Amino acid sequence: MPIRLTLHGSQLRGASLSLAERAALAQKHGYQGLDFALGDIQTAGGPEAVKEILAQRGLAASTVGGVLGAQVTVPEEEWAPALAQVRQKAEQAAAAGGGRTGTVLMCRADDPKETLWPLVVKRIKQVDAALEGTGVRLGMEFLGVKTLRLERPYPFVQSMAEANRLLDEAGAKHVGLTLDSYHWYAGGDSLETIRKTPAERIVLLHVNDAKDMARHELLDQDRLLPGEGVIPLTDWLRAIDATGFDGFIALEVLGPRLNDMDAEERARLGKETIGPLLAALK
Repeated sequence: MPIRLTLHGSQLRGASLSLAERAALAQKHGYQGLDFALGDIQTAGGPEAVKEILAQRGLAASTVGGVLGAQVTVPEEEWAPALAQVRQKAEQAAAAGGGRTGTVLMCRADDPKETLWPLVVKRIKQVDAALEGTGVRLGMEFLGVKTLRLERPYPFVQSMAEANRLLDEAGAKHVGLTLDSYHWYAGGDSLETIRKTPAERIVLLHVNDAKDMARHELLDQDRLLPGEGVIPLTDWLRAIDATGFDGFIALEVLGPRLNDMDAEERARLGKETIGPLLAALK
């Protein structure tokens, strides 16, 4: 299937909308998917109610947040209970029609990379085993922005290439990448890195644009709409499409660019700015 457009939670920040209202908004503006969280399943009345809401609007459950309740770099006392709940939460997501979830891989840490790396590899293997048979895949979002978390002394994974090496070492089948164009660009990755990545490794896509400035100076909370900046987004998406990726793309513009807009306008802009990128694939 072609790459499809999903309505992302960041487009709705500040808006108190029910799942049914979000689904109606997504349908109105031509989206094919809707992101939601595990908590929305209970609020909506259970998995069957969620599937009915989505079916009425012709939408798929693109991403279900909250399956992994802790980042893979947290202390063991936080990690153990989060890991213990992964399978049950993944089954809840699957029951509502979801097959993808996400987490963030921190770019800096309190411990040296050589110390943290084997621990994270071990934890990825643990999550991978917990997801086995659930039908749910986890996308880890690497953070390429170099100005993030500078209070932490040691750099960790800060590029797609590094994230791929981490996942290769873990032998992950159900844990892959959330690929964000901003972090890909800020991390100094190339189109060739994407082309060498197996399609099944890429779980989710986030798209946005960057100001014309040194990559290492980019700020995470200062993003632009697709087409307003300097990221070669058409080539980026073509490279992803060439891998055979089958999934969803979401607008994620963090920072002030969309602050003065309501959810309706943000939803409209998502379709308006990503639509031409998808059309260029045809």
